[in-house]
Order: sequence, then C-alpha cells, then structure tokens
Amino acid sequence: MKPSESYWARRSLVIILTLAAVVWTSLPAQGGQEITFTAVEKGGSKVWEGGGTIDLKGLVTLKVKNTLTAEHGFAIDTMKVRDVIKPGEEKTITVALENIDKMVSEHRVYCQLHPKHVAATIKVAGQ
Repeated sequence: MKPSESYWARRSLVIILTLAAVVWTSLPAQGGQEITFTAVEKGGSKVWEGGGTIDLKGLVTLKVKNTLTAEHGFAIDTMKVRDVIKPGEEKTITVALENIDKMVSEHRVYCQLHPKHVAATIKVAGQ
C-alpha cells in the first residue's frame, strides 16, 4: 500500500519544524555579545589580551582564560566584575546591562591581584 499525500505532507512538516527548532536554539540570544580575554605573558609582562567593542543593548558574555601558572585577577569596576581565574582555568562571566556604567566609553579590564599587569579595554560603540 502506497502512503497518501497527506502522510508525506505531515512527515515533511515535522522535519521542517524540527530543523527550524534546531536552528533557532543554536542562535545567540538577541543583543548578546561575547568578548574573549586571555592571560598571557608578552615581553616579560603579564597581560590580559583581548577586548573589543560592545553596544549597550543586552547581556555581555566574557570568556576568560588563564594560560599562565599563577592565579590572576579579572576585574572591570564599571561592570561590577571581580573574579580570580586559576592557572589553566577557563571561565564564562555574564554581565547584565544594569551592571554596566552607561556613562563610560572605555571599560578598563585589569588584574586586581597584580597592579603592574597590563590592562585591556572594552569600548562602547557610538561613544
């Protein structure tokens, strides 16, 4: 017995809806922004390498990695971020829009444990 056209139509619709759901769930959240920072040593100085530009339209996700052999601080005062990253550790830090100082156009990213380490910046688009 040959399947009817309605059987194939229902089957095709299920496949299309499943694919749409998979694509939709894999998309980043609207307004979500991701910036990566890596603790490295360059020319004898410890540095938070990375940075970028954000807009003030949603969550900011910070991917932080410490490739060095000692703990390093990760702080952004104007975003209410303060953490310690262990050697070899990778951490994801999410910053809500209400925690970001809207009056600042460049956010200083630094190590609060070692003041001599070289800081990085996050810039705000349009400011």
